[in-house]
Amino acid sequence: MDRDFPELPALTPVIAQMTAERNLSDAWERLALHMARLALAVREADQPLVSEQDIAQLPQLRGPLVEIFRRAGLLRRRPNRWHLALHPQPSAVSCGHCLSWSGTIAKLCSACKNWRRSSERGACRRCHRTLPLSLGRCRRCRVVDLEQTLVDAPIPDQLWFGGDIDIYVNKTGRDLNSARDRQAQQLRSESRYWPRHLIDPAQLELFPASERNWKAVQNPGLLRISEPGQSIISELDQLARDQAWSSATRKKSLRTLRVLMAWLGTETPILERDVVGVGDLSPHYNTVRVAGFLQTKGMLTLDSDAIGTHEASVHRWVDQAPAQFQADLRSWIAVLRGQGKRPSPPMRWGTIRGYTLHVVSVLGTWEHLASLGEVTEQEVKTAAVNYSVFTSLRSLFRALRRERRIFRDPARNVHLTTPARVPRPIPADRLRGLLNLAGGAKDRLALVLMAVYAVRPKQVAEILLDDLDRSTGRLRIRRPNRLDHVICLDEFALRLVKEWLAERHHKWPLSTNPYLIVSPLTALHIDRPAVGIANFSTLRDRIGINFTQLRQNRLLDEARETADPVRLMRLFGITSYTAIHYVRTAHPEHFTIDPTQA
Repeated sequence: MDRDFPELPALTPVIAQMTAERNLSDAWERLALHMARLALAVREADQPLVSEQDIAQLPQLRGPLVEIFRRAGLLRRRPNRWHLALHPQPSAVSCGHCLSWSGTIAKLCSACKNWRRSSERGACRRCHRTLPLSLGRCRRCRVVDLEQTLVDAPIPDQLWFGGDIDIYVNKTGRDLNSARDRQAQQLRSESRYWPRHLIDPAQLELFPASERNWKAVQNPGLLRISEPGQSIISELDQLARDQAWSSATRKKSLRTLRVLMAWLGTETPILERDVVGVGDLSPHYNTVRVAGFLQTKGMLTLDSDAIGTHEASVHRWVDQAPAQFQADLRSWIAVLRGQGKRPSPPMRWGTIRGYTLHVVSVLGTWEHLASLGEVTEQEVKTAAVNYSVFTSLRSLFRALRRERRIFRDPARNVHLTTPARVPRPIPADRLRGLLNLAGGAKDRLALVLMAVYAVRPKQVAEILLDDLDRSTGRLRIRRPNRLDHVICLDEFALRLVKEWLAERHHKWPLSTNPYLIVSPLTALHIDRPAVGIANFSTLRDRIGINFTQLRQNRLLDEARETADPVRLMRLFGITSYTAIHYVRTAHPEHFTIDPTQA
């Protein structure tokens, strides 16, 4: 501190000039002068200049002092290396947790940093150090334990490499878990077996086998697959990838097809009930996609006795009815299906299912009767709690009277009066921002068709691509047993149609489904079905409004704007009775009596 340096008179005006240029304080000027004296003191004795390495050792103001000594002509520089002198590289150290050597200056290797994020600290049960633990052990102890469990465990070395030069590739211990999985897969492949009935590929089926119990197959995942079967599996895998199936659906379908190809082979057609049987093994198997794939290749034999879910429900409920009524119920169902003594149009099983549910619920209260012929008119009135039950009972007794199973119809003179329902408007605050809650392009398009154009959900699901004419902006709504209704789409609706068609082509470019609205299940289905109205349940739950309420609100809103029922009939394709009903609700002051009864 007390030494006198002959260079100080040359440095003092330079420091004062830099202080004035940078508008610094007097304290900074005194600190810079102090650091300059230190730099002059630490230079080599035989050197008149101060080197950049000497300035780099100062505790403060290293960068400004380089500029000060340069201006004073007292700096000895190293060309293109001054930044290394100002920022010297510290020496490499070992990792503080796993003690590995990676040749870097980091206190923790990258593997231990990742380990620390997902682990809690504690005392290791093996090395007793307080570190992030997993299953009671730190990362190093966990890897050492895992190494010893391997069949071909590496020879432990005293030197532990980590980072990019980790020779064991055990960055977090998970890679060693992968090695154990590979060994398990190898053992699994060695334990695979051939089914006894497929030992000889030339052996054909001697006689039709009874229905198989697939749950009795031991370890279906260990069955061996022949080369022809493996090629068919690869074909399904490629098809799934081309059609952008989800990963879970693809894996479930491949798992099902592997069991079928391994147990049944490729020489004989596969029964549909066998595909269903494999699909029932666990939730990790899929049935629909595999059956469709086998059907396209001509390898599937459809079961003649296969029934749908609605038909199965009808038969199950008939069997649950009282025994004295079951024969009459089966005769009634035959009439509904057009199989009575006189021909009649068949009714869908879905409608019959609803009728049967209402009737069976009533028959439980008539168990004291010997047959349906003993039912009286008063009992029908008591049982008809609502219009749906009354309609089902009336259909039942009409069919039995027609088939001559009863002598009189007890429901013939029963009339059920129901109160007239007045549609109510939806508050505006519930409709505001409704489109933003819809979600994707499909849901937005369906919501606009139902809320703006008053199209029913079932009609939206059954719109064909051929029904859409984008050039004229027209959309045809098909109505069974009635004339088709044509609506004119506005510019916003056409933009939604364009967005949905682009999204549909992007997701399922190979889809041949003829319907406008498709789902991941129907887009690539072999039968190309339409989506059900349950496909819109997520949209209904998201917006919080029933689709029937949306349609009624739209009809009532249009009726408020115009009192002309003919306009409502042309705009929405409704009947005259419905149009007058909404006009009467919107403008009650215009009506004194019912115009249809005048």
